[in-house]
Amino acid sequence: MLGPLEVMSGGRRVPLGGVKQRATLGFLLLHANQVVPTSRLLAALWRPDSTPPTARKILQNAVWGLRGILGESGPDGAEAAEGAAELVTRAPGYLIRTDPDRIDLYVFRRQVREGRAELVGGRPEAAVASLGAALRLWRGPALADLAETGVVWPELTAVQNARRDVLEDYFEARLACGQHYAVLGELESAVEAEPLRERSSGQLMLALYRCGRQAHALAVYNRLRATLVENLGLEPGHELRRLQRAILAHDPSLDLDLAPAGPAPARPAALAPVAAADQPCERGDRRRALTAVPTHRRHGRAPERTASARPVAVPQQASVRTEVTSREVVSVLLVRAGIAPGGSPGSGGDPRSGLDEAAGQDEMLERADAVTRARIEHFGGLVVGSLGPLSLGLFQDARGGDAALRALRAAAAVREAVAPGRGLTLHAAVATGRALVRSAPGDSGGPGTPLSVNGALLDLCQRLLNRAGPGEILLCEDSRLAAGPQVSYGPADGSPGHWRLREVSARPAAPGVATAAYPTPFARPPRRIGA
Repeated sequence: MLGPLEVMSGGRRVPLGGVKQRATLGFLLLHANQVVPTSRLLAALWRPDSTPPTARKILQNAVWGLRGILGESGPDGAEAAEGAAELVTRAPGYLIRTDPDRIDLYVFRRQVREGRAELVGGRPEAAVASLGAALRLWRGPALADLAETGVVWPELTAVQNARRDVLEDYFEARLACGQHYAVLGELESAVEAEPLRERSSGQLMLALYRCGRQAHALAVYNRLRATLVENLGLEPGHELRRLQRAILAHDPSLDLDLAPAGPAPARPAALAPVAAADQPCERGDRRRALTAVPTHRRHGRAPERTASARPVAVPQQASVRTEVTSREVVSVLLVRAGIAPGGSPGSGGDPRSGLDEAAGQDEMLERADAVTRARIEHFGGLVVGSLGPLSLGLFQDARGGDAALRALRAAAAVREAVAPGRGLTLHAAVATGRALVRSAPGDSGGPGTPLSVNGALLDLCQRLLNRAGPGEILLCEDSRLAAGPQVSYGPADGSPGHWRLREVSARPAAPGVATAAYPTPFARPPRRIGA
């Protein structure tokens, strides 16, 4: 049943006849060892507006044909095996009597119960074995051949949903065993197939974080939040938001605990668990807790001994600030710095050359981040995100409506400071339009200091950044129109609506912003360790 409907006898597949006969068998097997009323069978086989006058006769013929298949003799004339399915008439309908262990759907359910019991009991390795065996029974969508004919039964939908829940339990168990690298690809596929399932999205975030990919973990959250807010008007659940904050804070409880088994350490007073492995959640609850499962992320090696599971600890809800989300017209600037080919500091024949080179690159990128932040703030912008060499600046319109112009001036100033001759490359992009701005509340309860920006505008800016070559600043059509005649530009690689910044006229910083010279962290060559 976990795939196209098949009946096996003596290792051979038994022909099941036409669609109505197969559908009758499939529906009865979904309710094995239960009496199914005739009226319910008729409703499953035909839509109310298309039931023929001879429907009962067709059903009786289908039952008669199935009895010939499932009766006392197999297709080769041998006696049917003990425990084989038997179709009997039982008022007010029909009943298939069989051993549940002969039907893959019921074997699946039994193995799932065993696996979940192991998971709740803190035995993730055993849970992986049981849940993995259950999932391997699937050969495709449940009763796939019937689904292809247009069959839509609530029972069939429930079976498919159960598989998705079990898959998340299986991911949870594998993460608890420290298999975050091995399960990462499966998690990414599951989230791509079901992008609105918060539990699997949280598991993917957790796996990415433990693989050392914090930026990608946060990108999963931002993508899900943007989809929920824009399409459904909903924010992610509390548990997913707590997990995001824990990742931002590098909360130690997200790491693998390799301490020997013993009394559990006292939980910090300021932290509260998202969900513990021995506290199962109600499936189907949108706010299902994301189980914190310890994994190992040092050099990708599996732990030598079983790690004791512990809950994800994140700041309690009482310590979380109230936030205001609004759609505003803004300009966003994305800046990405990198090491130019041959631009990293060297150390000749020094045996410490590898260490010196890495340290020099780190220092160069650190100064690039500092100069980018200084230029953005100098022109009245706010740095609302910084991940390694990538910085996000937000510019909101002042009274003159000059956000786009200030963003372009900031980008040009960064480009001037981070010149190729200084061993770095720079890519930048500016986009203008409506975006989702999340802010801390002001004194009057309205939006105050911006905390983050998200939405389609940020996606546009990211695509522009990916198109920008070394030293290029790309801008969208709305940014070009908003900036006015003070900007000189040219077309960007023939893409309509994309422009390349040539130069922008000089002008003092934004009103109210000090015009003192901003720091010039590239004024001296990078320092080498040991120099």
